[in-house]
Amino acid sequence: MANDNDNGRRAYDADDLREIRVLRDSPSPGARDAFLELKNTMSEQILREMDPTIDLSQRSQVRPYVHDRLDALLEEHGSVLNRSEKRQLLEAIVADLIHSRA
Repeated sequence: MANDNDNGRRAYDADDLREIRVLRDSPSPGARDAFLELKNTMSEQILREMDPTIDLSQRSQVRPYVHDRLDALLEEHGSVLNRSEKRQLLEAIVADLIHSRA
């Protein structure tokens, strides 16, 4: 019985930690809408321009391409992000692109 209780507690702790990470990493509500709009715009543009030889199921091919294109697109749009925001945007776009073909 103690073992079931320990496993349940560990699962509960893991869920709590995940929720804390999400809350910590989530921007304020208004900023979240702006982030989603920027992510969607950039994702669509990168997907339209994407080299057809890139396998969207391979993160190792998608991520470097998105990284390079994202830098150029942010500059073109005049968007300035700090390192953390840019990393979050990059990872969100990569995830979108990979899941768009799943």
